[in-house]
Amino acid sequence: MPRSGSRLRLLTGDGTYDGGATVTNRLRLGRRASAVAVLLLWGAALAGPGSAALAASPAPSARASAGPTPDFALTVSPTRLVIPQEQLSKDQHFAVTNHGRLPLNIVVNRAGFTAGRNGTLQFQHEEAPYSAMTWLSASPVNFHLAPGARQVVAVRIAVPEHPEPGDHQVAILFMVPPGKDEKQIKLNRGIGVPLFITVPGPVDDTVKISSVRTSGFATGGPIDFTAVLRDTGTVHRDFRGKGHLNISVGGHDVAFPDFTVQRGSTRQVTARWDNPPLICVCHATVAVSGRGGTLATARATVVVFPLRQAVAVLVGVLAILLFGLFVRRGYRARVMAEARALRRREDLGDPTGSGRTGTSTHSSAASGIAGGDPPEDLLKPDGDPGNDTPDR
Repeated sequence: MPRSGSRLRLLTGDGTYDGGATVTNRLRLGRRASAVAVLLLWGAALAGPGSAALAASPAPSARASAGPTPDFALTVSPTRLVIPQEQLSKDQHFAVTNHGRLPLNIVVNRAGFTAGRNGTLQFQHEEAPYSAMTWLSASPVNFHLAPGARQVVAVRIAVPEHPEPGDHQVAILFMVPPGKDEKQIKLNRGIGVPLFITVPGPVDDTVKISSVRTSGFATGGPIDFTAVLRDTGTVHRDFRGKGHLNISVGGHDVAFPDFTVQRGSTRQVTARWDNPPLICVCHATVAVSGRGGTLATARATVVVFPLRQAVAVLVGVLAILLFGLFVRRGYRARVMAEARALRRREDLGDPTGSGRTGTSTHSSAASGIAGGDPPEDLLKPDGDPGNDTPDR
C-alpha cells in the first residue's frame, strides 16, 4: 500500500482516492475567499454611509416658495459703519425700510456697546470704554413708516476737543416702541447698527493670537479649531474679505468666518475643517501679521484615525477567521471519519459484499493480514516525506 507523510490516501473498492489534494485545494480556495471578503469589508467600512446617503438624498428645490408677509419686518442699511479720520466732517446716512404689513413708528436713539468673546454686541445705556455716545446727533429722531415705505436718517458726528487717538464706538438704535394696548405684552423691537469712529492720531491695529485649541483626537471630520485673539492696538482689526484669517492644517488652508476684534477686546472664533484625511497626525498653524512685517503664530496638533471603521474591520476579520476555522475542523472531522470507516472495512475483509478481490491493492492488503502482519495505520504520518509517490 502506498504511504504518504503529508497527505491522507483513502482506499476504496474501485481504486484509490487522493483526499490530500482535495483538502489542499479547498483550503486554498477558502483562503482566497477570506482575503476577498476582508478587502470588501475594509472598503465598505471606509466608504461609510456618506456615499449612500448622498445618492439617496433628493436634490433641493431650485425655487423656494415665498411665505406670507410678516407683520413686523424692518431693515436698516448699512448694518455696520466704519468712519475713517478723513470722513469725520461728513454726514452719514442710513436707509430704514418697512417690509412688514403693519405701519411702524420709529425712534432713533444712541447706546454704548461692548462685544463678547463670541462677537455678540451687548448694548448698554451707560458709556462703555472708548464710547462716542455724546458725539452723535440724528435727523429725524422719530418718524412714521407705512408698509413698504423708506426713510433716510442723517447722522452727524461732533468730535470733542482733545479726544484720545484711535477707535471710539457707538451704536445707533432704530427702535419701535410697544403699543398702548394694556392687554398685550410690551416688547421693544428694533435694530442696532455699530459705528466705529477713528480719531486722528497714531493708528495701531495690532492683534495678538493667544492660542489655538482643538480636540486633539478625532475619528474623522468635521474638526473644529478655535483661536483666541486680543486687540492690543488703538483701533479695531477686521478679518473680512481679502483680509480673512486662515488656519493651515494638513496642507490645506481653512478659512475662519469674517469677524472683527474691537479695540481692547478679546475675540474667540472657530474654523471648521470638513474633510480631513483618513489617517494623519495633523499640525495646525494660525499666523497673524503685525506691525513692521512681524508674524504672531499659534499651533495645535490633532490625530485623525478612523477608530470605528478599524474596529468594524477587525470584528469582520475575526468573524471570517472563526468561520474558516469552524469549516476546516468540520471537514477534517469528516475526512477522519471516512478514514476510520475504511480501516474497519479492511480489517473485516470487504464487508460490502462486492465479491471483488482481483485488484492488486486488495490482494496486497489481504496477504498482509493472512501473514499475521498487523494492518498498517492509515492515519499515522510517515516519517519520511520523500516516499510520497503517486499511484501508477
